[in-house]
Amino acid sequence: MITRSRTRHIEETTDSEEAEGRKKQIVAPSAIGTKRQKVSQARVKPSDELLAIEGGQLMAATEEVPKTYAEATTRQDQDEWKKAIASELKSLIVNKTWKLVPKPAHQRPIGCHWVFALKRDEKGQVVRYKARLVAKGYSQRHGIDYEETYSLVAYLNSIRAMLAKCSAEGMEIEQCDVDTAFLYGKLEEEIYMELPEGLRELLELAEAECEDDVVCMLLQSLYGLKQVSRVWNETIDKHLKKARWKMNA
Repeated sequence: MITRSRTRHIEETTDSEEAEGRKKQIVAPSAIGTKRQKVSQARVKPSDELLAIEGGQLMAATEEVPKTYAEATTRQDQDEWKKAIASELKSLIVNKTWKLVPKPAHQRPIGCHWVFALKRDEKGQVVRYKARLVAKGYSQRHGIDYEETYSLVAYLNSIRAMLAKCSAEGMEIEQCDVDTAFLYGKLEEEIYMELPEGLRELLELAEAECEDDVVCMLLQSLYGLKQVSRVWNETIDKHLKKARWKMNA
């Protein structure tokens, strides 16, 4: 009898110890979680630089760039965007990028759209509203609106070798950039484009005259065309050769 009772007592004690162990295992994660929560609640006061960055990001979010012509000409700063659009159109007209012709029956004109951007200074203030007319190159058809698209590109190793040679021999290096370079190449293909949004208002053309009867016949290359980089490469190549520059093979 005594042996049995002792055995039961030992078994009961073992069960209670296991139960306490389970409780400890259950309580431990919650205790750890509580400590983590206390640590996460301790926040560092943001610095002035951080507040300035957040303020700049907030300002950029409130001054979003319009995505369409309709949006640009109907928002609060529409006057600035209209000036940018008119400036771009006038520049393209002066450059003789196209001429207005009757809509051809044998060829479908490609589309175009506006791309807008804001130029800011080092303080994040807007200093210029920019608008660029871009052709919808994806609507071009091979064999009709374009043929070849490949253009030569300088290898980085060649540029490094040239810089190393100039440095070793004490030569001076000059760099130049051609503004809106892709607009200076002349097209060989016969490409027709729909009238850009805003051109009718700029030229004060009649509504009926511009809707369906008149399109732009492109004479110069335009951003967005599939062959635009090749046309510029051929154009600059002719000018350099005329100036007696030689290509380094």
